[in-house]
Amino acid sequence: MWLVSQRGTCGSYHEEGRYPCAFIDTVNITGSYSSGSTLNGSYIHNWTVIPRELVTPYDFVIENGLRIPATRHLRGCVCRLRPCVRFCCAAGQHYHLERHRCEDHPNAPGHSHMAMELHNGTQLQQELRSWFSVHVELPCDHMRAVTRDSEYLHWTLHENGSIIHREHLFTKHYCFTPVLIGNSTWSWQPLACAPEKLHFVLGVREWTYAICLLICIISMLIVLAVHLMCSDMRNSFYGVAIKAYTFCVIVGYAMLAHLTLHDPANLSTVACRILPSFTLLFLVLSFYILSFISFKLYLSFNGVVLTKLMFWLILGPIVLIAIGWSFFVGFSYHGAKLVFGGDTCWFDPRNLTVMAYFFAPIFIACAISTFFYILTLIRISEEPYIDSEKSFDYLERNRLESFWKFFSYTALIWFVFVCSFAFNYYRGEKSHLNYAVCLCTAFHGFAALYALIGKNQQIQNFLRRIENNDEDTVENSVPMYIY
Repeated sequence: MWLVSQRGTCGSYHEEGRYPCAFIDTVNITGSYSSGSTLNGSYIHNWTVIPRELVTPYDFVIENGLRIPATRHLRGCVCRLRPCVRFCCAAGQHYHLERHRCEDHPNAPGHSHMAMELHNGTQLQQELRSWFSVHVELPCDHMRAVTRDSEYLHWTLHENGSIIHREHLFTKHYCFTPVLIGNSTWSWQPLACAPEKLHFVLGVREWTYAICLLICIISMLIVLAVHLMCSDMRNSFYGVAIKAYTFCVIVGYAMLAHLTLHDPANLSTVACRILPSFTLLFLVLSFYILSFISFKLYLSFNGVVLTKLMFWLILGPIVLIAIGWSFFVGFSYHGAKLVFGGDTCWFDPRNLTVMAYFFAPIFIACAISTFFYILTLIRISEEPYIDSEKSFDYLERNRLESFWKFFSYTALIWFVFVCSFAFNYYRGEKSHLNYAVCLCTAFHGFAALYALIGKNQQIQNFLRRIENNDEDTVENSVPMYIY
């Protein structure tokens, strides 16, 4: 508990084998005065002479505990020469623990003096710059105070720069900030880097989401089964496309449920890349199948007939592109972390990778579908309507109506998904809007049942034939009597 945020220090200790000191003990001295041969090549930085053996070029910096490539620059081990003390904010400011930023406060104390304990146990108010090398910087973006039972602890700054509470040593990745205790008392508290790792949580939200995914999967299975049984839809372009779509949604949602319910720590590194890559593949591909259906309906009203074989010939190259895209995302980095396989086996909700790699391709597919729908409406307006249930024009109009009802519901559902992510990203935490996502996921399945089965005339005629055949079988059966 006390050695807080060791994640950042591990990388630093590793660097000491190749560099003269840990990164946290260095300062950028690029542009500082070099004494040349006068002082054996030493550098002078803020009136401190830094020997040449404690200076080395770096091609990286460490931010939030991660090694980030940077322009080559010189760093000197200042903290090896004088003890370092670090402050989060400039004088007159304090670090707001909830907003994670420095803010002005009219009564915030300056950091010219601080209580310090000498090696003999004597405590005194010491002018810091005469004893320490003072640095004003945040070692991490998010800092937190270390408390016990919601009470701040009394940490003591020692003359060697260490910070101790009852023999517990504070991490070197810290910074001091004044904290207001009560209404008028300020206390200097060291802040540690808040854990950057996204911890796995399996609570009510996650189980609710998984159950709603299961409801949608069951609904899609029903739609798939009905389209497989219906002879009129089985071999048509439209029927094959709907079956391919439902298959993609079933597989994508099943894998998403698996990722939701399983701790990434229990998955191998390879599985943590492959599973989300395939999930991305099937879900994105499902939307491009919807765009194919929209394109097909547009061609139908222009007298062009597409067969089942044409569907697979058109879909094949798009599948290859989708596979390439999903694996490109699976092996891409966001900063110093992999998009998949870092803290989570899905998109990290703390950054915008999901918008760029997931929602953006889906938006493009929806735009394509909408474009062909508008063209189809323009084409229909130019032709007279034939009111006959057996006519080709009637069947295509009915398919268009049922399909676009389903597409509208699907687009609305995914718009809620995007809004939920944006709201949670802005807040920096999950909200009750996640339950709306769960309900919309279940509604996605119900929308498929309603629009693709309930509103499709061919499917309804097929189901009526089945029902009539069952009734005829019952009526024609001969009862058996035992005399």
